[in-house]
Amino acid sequence: MSDKNPDQVAQKLNLKATKRHIFLCAGKSDGNGCCNEELGLAAWKRLKEATPGLTLTPGEVQRTAVKCLRICAQGPVAVVYPEGVWYRNCSGDNLEKIIEQHLKNGAVVEELKIQTV
Repeated sequence: MSDKNPDQVAQKLNLKATKRHIFLCAGKSDGNGCCNEELGLAAWKRLKEATPGLTLTPGEVQRTAVKCLRICAQGPVAVVYPEGVWYRNCSGDNLEKIIEQHLKNGAVVEELKIQTV
């Protein structure tokens, strides 16, 4: 059990400024899932590099790596909230489109969208 104070962690992450949160499947270590772990981890690394510079206010875009989003096809798969947009093939140039168009500018990347809830 962590002895970190959640209020201090939330303040450090500037959660009050959060406008969007992307959850990205980084692949399951058992080899099953939407993508292989190497592809998923490479996409996660790129997302981590890109998100700090997306906005003027730190914390506006949060990111979380997950092992599985349960849509085990055409991965890496991601979901962006609060819009609830699910994306497929989130690596390479496709991930760059999602970062630039959706995370930075709020425009859904229609050609990569799985579904909006």
